[in-house]
Amino acid sequence: MTHDHCSVVRGNLQCPRCILGGLRYTGKVFTLVRNSLHIFLITIIPGVEVRGALPYAIGVLKMSVWEALLVATLANLCIAPMFYLLEKPVLALASRSKWFQRYRARLVVRSKPTLAKYGLYVGLALFVAIPLPGTGAYTGCLIAEIVRMKKPLAIACISAGVLGACAIIFLVSVGVIKGVLAKWF
Repeated sequence: MTHDHCSVVRGNLQCPRCILGGLRYTGKVFTLVRNSLHIFLITIIPGVEVRGALPYAIGVLKMSVWEALLVATLANLCIAPMFYLLEKPVLALASRSKWFQRYRARLVVRSKPTLAKYGLYVGLALFVAIPLPGTGAYTGCLIAEIVRMKKPLAIACISAGVLGACAIIFLVSVGVIKGVLAKWF
């Protein structure tokens, strides 16, 4: 997108009066916004989160790895604040379900060893950082709610765990971990 006073010369924006001067304009802004929206929507699906969105962005959408990492990480970081905005009505509705009550009871049992071994805050961050099904930001929010953790501390711990999970998934997606494991085994 250019202003009326901007011009494109050999693919570069030429504009002395705005901050766009000298930037490369490829015309793919719409594609980037569309792909970013796809990744954001995939990332906020419970159970999928960054574990599915980042490989999808890199492998299927062919986004640059850094763009994909940025969008998936920011979207996953948005989960905890969104959860706490909608916590009361969603949990009130979900608590009526027998399935949710059983899930919540299993979650307490499953998370207890990690929380006991590493402490509440580090344990929650580690539990969220493990990129396996049943762990992640939504599960971390439920654990924090179950143990009645203060919201700012919970969001900080969950965010630290999300950053760890994003780093692990990123390294797996670009093949770094596969290459290291191949040399060892």
